[in-house]
Amino acid sequence: MYFKNKIIKLLKNLIKKQFFSSDENFSHLRIGVIGAGIQGSILSSLVEDSGAKIVAVHDTNLLRARKLKLLRKAELATDKLEEFFKIKMDGLLLCTMPKIRIEPIKMACQNNIHLLVEKPAAYDVEEGQKCYSLIKNSNIISSVGFQLRYEPRYERLKEIIKGHKIHLVRTVCTVDYFLNYRMPDWYLKDDLSGGPIAEQAIHLLDIARYVLGNPKATNVASFGTRNMEIEKKEYDSLNAVQLMYHLDNQVIGVHTNHSGHENTYFDLELIGPHIRIYANASEKNICGIINGKKINELTPEKTHSGLNKITAWLKAIKTGDKKYIKSDFLEALNTQSLIDASIKSQKKNNVISIT
Repeated sequence: MYFKNKIIKLLKNLIKKQFFSSDENFSHLRIGVIGAGIQGSILSSLVEDSGAKIVAVHDTNLLRARKLKLLRKAELATDKLEEFFKIKMDGLLLCTMPKIRIEPIKMACQNNIHLLVEKPAAYDVEEGQKCYSLIKNSNIISSVGFQLRYEPRYERLKEIIKGHKIHLVRTVCTVDYFLNYRMPDWYLKDDLSGGPIAEQAIHLLDIARYVLGNPKATNVASFGTRNMEIEKKEYDSLNAVQLMYHLDNQVIGVHTNHSGHENTYFDLELIGPHIRIYANASEKNICGIINGKKINELTPEKTHSGLNKITAWLKAIKTGDKKYIKSDFLEALNTQSLIDASIKSQKKNNVISIT
């Protein structure tokens, strides 16, 4: 319970804190939730804060669904998808484990219900492509929950590097899972979470692509090891991972991931002939050197649009305009390709080419 309360507060503040636009009116929108765990609690709270209404909750654990239903004053709590989709709704928050995507997406498309799918878009690219085919053949608006794309530091970073050549990108992600185990159990089970690259690193790999203009990965090499808590056989996730990737804009990226460090870090560094700049999520300033001049700039309080991943999605539903979405399902699959190739590289111990 300690972890759940702490992480809900932390993630909610990250999504909402500095860049929520309060002048939007979404009170007429009816939203459902599938998955009543941590993400379902966070995102349904943000929907409620925006003025929209949570009307139905689904979870395979009926007790958990009922608790969230009471908290959000929803009309229905159920563990049956058929019953859930009988409720009239405009949008659906899909907050399940990655493997549970295809059936609820299929049913949402059949009922013309717009989607916000938590990251990753699917467990792997193959399943993701099946989901995208359903979405493409419908009229729904789809968004995937990469909240860093709506964070003001990265919007400002894109502006700062405009016109400068970038040759290298370096990211580092650390969390304390193998030290304190204050996380849902399935996070450390690869067959459910996809492992540390899909569960943790994906945010930084995605934001690196976003800042650089969404290039696609072409080649990936990755190594990983488990040298912590090896006696805990119920977990098969690796605690230390290193990967290198090549993007189709000729930028080379390196990512370091550690799941047993005492502090949480989300670090990003860009390097080019006349630029070296840092934009770390754990720090307030964007700093570095450009053309021999030091910069140390406070992160802006809000993005230009004033929208976060929830309000951007709600505004897209309200207006019918997809321009507010910074990571639709198809774009998310480009990040998924990098994730999948990293996992395959670890298993096959070689470089994976992405076609």
